[in-house]
Amino acid sequence: MKYAALHVHSHYSQFDGIGTPVGYAERAVEIGMDSIALTDHGTLSGHREWDREMRAVGVKPILGIEAYFTHDRFDRRDKSERTEPLDLIYNHLVIIAKDDQGLENLNTMNRLAWTEGFYKKPRIDWELLKQYREGLIVTSACMSGLINKAIEHGEFASAKTYLAQFANEFGEDFYVEVMPHNPPGMNKELIGLADEMGLKIVVTPDCHHVDPSQKVVQELALLMQTHADFRKEASFTESLKHSDMMERIDYLYGDRMLSFRDFDIHLLSGDEMWAAMESEARPDMFENTLSIADSIEPYHLPRNLNLLPVRYRKPDDKLRELALEGLAARGLAGNKEYEDRLDEELEVIKKKKFAPYFLMVQNVVSWAKGQGILVGPGRGSAAGSLVCYSVGITDVDPIEYGLLFFRFIDPSRSDWPDIDLDFMDSRRDEVKEFLIKQYGHVSAIATWLTFKDKGIVRDVSRVLAIPLNEVNNALKKVETWEEFMTSPNTAEFREKYPEVVEYGSQLRGLIRGSGTHAAGMVASKLPIAKVAPVETRPQPGKEARQEVVALDMNEAADVGLVKMDFLGLKTLTVIDDCLKAIEQRHPYPVDLDKIPLDDKGVYEMLSAGHTMAVFQAEAVPYTNLLRKMGVKNFEELAASNALVRPGAMNSIGQEYIDRKNGKSVYNPVHPVYDEIGGETFGLISLYQEQIMQAVVHLADMSWEDANKIRKIIGKKGDPKLFDKYRDQFVNGAGAKVGKEMASELWDDFVESANYQFNKSHAVAYSLLTYRTAWLKHHYPLEYMYAALKNEGDKDARTDYLLEAKRLGIEIRLPHVNESGSDFTIEGNSLRFGLSAIKYVSDIIASRYIKRRPFSSYEELKEFTFTKGSGVNSRALEFMTKVGAAAFPDNPISQETIRSNLYEVLNLPEFTTELPAHYYSKITELDDYVEGDMAIVFALARGIKRGKGWSRVEFVDRTGTGSAFDKQETEIESGKVYMALMSDNRIFTAIPAADVTDMSYGLVKYLNMREIPLDGGEYFVVSLKPRVTKAGKKMMDMVLVNSEGKLAKVVCFSKEFPIAYMKLKEGNSYKMNLGATKDGSIVFRGLA
Repeated sequence: MKYAALHVHSHYSQFDGIGTPVGYAERAVEIGMDSIALTDHGTLSGHREWDREMRAVGVKPILGIEAYFTHDRFDRRDKSERTEPLDLIYNHLVIIAKDDQGLENLNTMNRLAWTEGFYKKPRIDWELLKQYREGLIVTSACMSGLINKAIEHGEFASAKTYLAQFANEFGEDFYVEVMPHNPPGMNKELIGLADEMGLKIVVTPDCHHVDPSQKVVQELALLMQTHADFRKEASFTESLKHSDMMERIDYLYGDRMLSFRDFDIHLLSGDEMWAAMESEARPDMFENTLSIADSIEPYHLPRNLNLLPVRYRKPDDKLRELALEGLAARGLAGNKEYEDRLDEELEVIKKKKFAPYFLMVQNVVSWAKGQGILVGPGRGSAAGSLVCYSVGITDVDPIEYGLLFFRFIDPSRSDWPDIDLDFMDSRRDEVKEFLIKQYGHVSAIATWLTFKDKGIVRDVSRVLAIPLNEVNNALKKVETWEEFMTSPNTAEFREKYPEVVEYGSQLRGLIRGSGTHAAGMVASKLPIAKVAPVETRPQPGKEARQEVVALDMNEAADVGLVKMDFLGLKTLTVIDDCLKAIEQRHPYPVDLDKIPLDDKGVYEMLSAGHTMAVFQAEAVPYTNLLRKMGVKNFEELAASNALVRPGAMNSIGQEYIDRKNGKSVYNPVHPVYDEIGGETFGLISLYQEQIMQAVVHLADMSWEDANKIRKIIGKKGDPKLFDKYRDQFVNGAGAKVGKEMASELWDDFVESANYQFNKSHAVAYSLLTYRTAWLKHHYPLEYMYAALKNEGDKDARTDYLLEAKRLGIEIRLPHVNESGSDFTIEGNSLRFGLSAIKYVSDIIASRYIKRRPFSSYEELKEFTFTKGSGVNSRALEFMTKVGAAAFPDNPISQETIRSNLYEVLNLPEFTTELPAHYYSKITELDDYVEGDMAIVFALARGIKRGKGWSRVEFVDRTGTGSAFDKQETEIESGKVYMALMSDNRIFTAIPAADVTDMSYGLVKYLNMREIPLDGGEYFVVSLKPRVTKAGKKMMDMVLVNSEGKLAKVVCFSKEFPIAYMKLKEGNSYKMNLGATKDGSIVFRGLA
């Protein structure tokens, strides 16, 4: 018996379906099914993939939806407000598109369900069904359908009424749906009503997975979706007494709200379906499914449409006009090199018909700048385009910096260019609103969250009640699923819990949720619902939901919807606030486009490591790199942006630094080669663009070839193509530099694939780095004000406060009568805002500010406790702690204020006075380089722990640093310590109260004016025993010689007993020391 499956859920139904389109396609072929429908819950997102996969195997695709149906989509009464059994928030209804018109109507209805009808779920109603019924087939759905619910509650009159309504609207295109897993008696009643009213019947499988092998994992997914609770006494160990996994699940969860355990809801063959329907099976219910399938016309899903809004009759001419005007405005008119490059780019853009895209982006950027919204200087490969530079999309001159247009647009490919834009994060929404107003049909882009990596292990382990501590321990050193499956650290866990591997493998890659692309937007000249499904998603901090194209960005691009990325960048808001402060406080405003890029003081500041609050450079690895290499010009700064990536630093980084600083010599190779590698000291694999230039100028190949080679190398592509281009490169370049060197060059390109960086992006973002550094160097007060004002992370704000102090900026504490809500500039000082105080929100701060001035503490207190004031006693309590509520009638001592600064304001205050002679031996954290030996006096800001270790983050008056300690460290957050650190480890940490206690070897050392040691004698500053992974006992020591030099010494297991028994901190001993091959000093015993 043959039939067409007309009710099928894929993983786009999220947890309520785990079958993939390709899985169903393979199953359909296996069981000889010619047609199969996709009817996911409330979404059309899987249609394109379903259509593609079914056609690929010769199965007819049918596209539909299991919609959420209600009588009135605007009725937002909650469940508690509905008393009648059939008065539900929604029911289910299956709708199938017969043809392209039906598919368009289905798209339109679905969009309205998400935009107008969304309450708990996207809901359609009678009005929409009547308005958009053309080209649609409707079936009555499952037990959650309107008809089934009426029968279930004994409301047979209502069931007949609903059936009549559907029949009247859809006539021959309405069917009563029966399925084998309906409760006993339900199919009989449905068949009886259908026969009585002369309605046709269809049998459907209501599939939620592909085949029987997925039954258990479907049940697990259902448990994840419904957040089912374990039975109180249930445990994983006890569940093992049940050999069948479904029985184990029953034991763990008992009776649960929803389960598929007793149903066969996979894709049944015709014979299986006939058998499953038992005595209720009738030929007509099978034949009707085939009739429906036969009535479905082939769909023509839109592909590669030209959907960009076009505002000009001749967009190519308009783009040329704007580009030439822009070139003239930048003083480059008449420059042959620029005009030739511009002509070349415009010609490519014209051939590719990309002009409307460039004009749209230019329009948005121009509007934003006109509104005073700062736009980034460029991002990604678009900075390599002279057209982008000329029309004002970017601020980077690609010719000046040797950037390549063909890295941005490959003439041999049909995909659209990708121009990403950075806007002030505080005003990005204004840009999005402009786009909507300007072009009308605008939407964000959906994203799909999948089961992946170690999250799979956590999900499966959680539903099977595997102990969390074992899960955490197993996942300590792995991130990806591949690592979990191969790591020796997880072998024991995998052997003990094979269920995690079995079911995790089945879940991997399936959809588990949806979201919104962080920055992607599309605009169309047609209503988007005409060409793609549209849904809505919640927006953080907003009540209104946001429309999204319910396709991922690749599927959207396949339709012809071109993505534009509008990103919010906090740095631009910082710059804007800084510039406004400069304009208010100084006679002349700053024009960042005109600042010199050769400011010696700026590069010296960066090279000294004073990078706090400087864009990107403030990250510890970047700061350390800048200190190590030093930067003297913008080209070196751009190179540092690429070198800081781990792959580059670990490969060519040191050689670059050595060549730059004259410690290694670069010997010229060939004029063409030397020109390509000139600014990177002969290393031509730092930037992707250098490889492309080598392909073109050394090997005489085309730019199209260069782009293909860049991608093949980067993605380890097709070996045949790889070999083809390798031979071509070696032969071409060999004519200039010799085949041996050409071959070595190619191998270098391949080896460098994991770290080659986009030079266009490096240059554009280095311009932001330079601009923020320039502002900080020349206007430190205004810049630190802006940085603090826009920093929400309390730890980062602490760093910025310390940096402000280092720069000599006075920090004034908050006061209820003086402070704004945020940081403000007062004279040459910075004043804390009220909202910086713990438990004082922006709203509470604004209410105090609106009510002030307060003449006394009593008046302040009275307002705080007045009903309806909108403030609270906790806010008053914490304002008092730091003096913000100090008045003549409420004096607050400086000691009280100092003791609360870190807790309340995250402002470290080091109240312990050290003996003056300590400071000659103490390293400030601003000068501390991770790995070096140093003594610091700092506050322990935070502690992170892992198995066998903890990492303590310290902060002092100058900056931050961190080092490792044992897992159960005795160091406490929020307290000040004198710490001895070496090799990123803490050897000794003395509480601030004990820094003069001579029982500590470190304190004795700090108090030594002279080192009274004989030859071969060493003073023991610190001893740190440890146990290796192999269980051997060792000891790390810090010793001082007669010259006063500190050194780390390792004591291996053989000498450990002597060291452990004989050596004491704070004493001197004659020792025998040696060295290992790598130069480490080792303890050989006592002399």
